[in-house]
Amino acid sequence: MLRFQNDYSEGAHPNVLRALCDTNLCSTPGYGLDDDCRRAADAIRARFACPDADVHFLVGGTQTNQLAAAAFLRPWEAMVAADTGHINVHETGAIEATGHKAIAVPGADGKLPRRHRRRRRAALRCPRRV
Repeated sequence: MLRFQNDYSEGAHPNVLRALCDTNLCSTPGYGLDDDCRRAADAIRARFACPDADVHFLVGGTQTNQLAAAAFLRPWEAMVAADTGHINVHETGAIEATGHKAIAVPGADGKLPRRHRRRRRAALRCPRRV
């Protein structure tokens, strides 16, 4: 079973560990300015056929979710998350720091059941005005 509990409670794939060992003593400037980040950014640009795209890397899931909430949600919108999900349990403060509410709904294993997703989509198509 795949568990998406968080990005730090499982070990790394052996290939990742090997790569870390191989590069452990290499000195890099960091902050996305090293050759590995440049190659990764070039691969992303090539994959999406956007040669002029700006590619920026984030260091963790919390920053990524916070940036997504700030970028994708309109000022009056909220993030809906399973009550057992990582966003609700561990990242509510980060999401709400963007000015958005994290709304918890009953879920299982950190995921929203399909019936909740359908109901939420229907509600979003017919919003109430306040």
